[in-house]
Amino acid sequence: MKKIFIKFLFFLFFTSYSYACSLLSVPIGSPVSTAQNTFTFLSNYNAKLIGTKISVRYKVYALDYCEGSNLENADLEVIVYDSKIAGINIIVSNSEIKNEIYEFVKNNIGDPGDEVKNDNWIGYKNLSIGSLIMMYSKMEILGDVFEVLEITNSEMIDYRSDERVIDMMG
Repeated sequence: MKKIFIKFLFFLFFTSYSYACSLLSVPIGSPVSTAQNTFTFLSNYNAKLIGTKISVRYKVYALDYCEGSNLENADLEVIVYDSKIAGINIIVSNSEIKNEIYEFVKNNIGDPGDEVKNDNWIGYKNLSIGSLIMMYSKMEILGDVFEVLEITNSEMIDYRSDERVIDMMG
């Protein structure tokens, strides 16, 4: 009886966690029609209006899609190409906010290592699993440090950033 109760608690905790952080539950490459069940703003996506060979980057607050996380200052970017999810990014662009995405990554994906917590650390850590490409990084742009988690796969990696990406508000 004790084993059943423990399994039930584990199941209850696991399923409520999955629901609370829905941004990690949308597979890269999944159709927009499926992903809009999680990311409601994708209902605005119109493939006929966008055309081909163009990616659309939607930007919203990450906390809206990951309740109970520490992503209070983070933005969520969802990139769509050819009516499929090409990438999911989480970004903190305020250099005064320290290690918010690091804590999220450590708690939800894997430990990128203690050295990345240092204020002067700039670089990236590859946290990829199978065909899923996950990169945690801190980069300096014009003197400010940006903390980023990028999630994509080998099929969609080329459609996430270049001059053929247009921004839309979610």
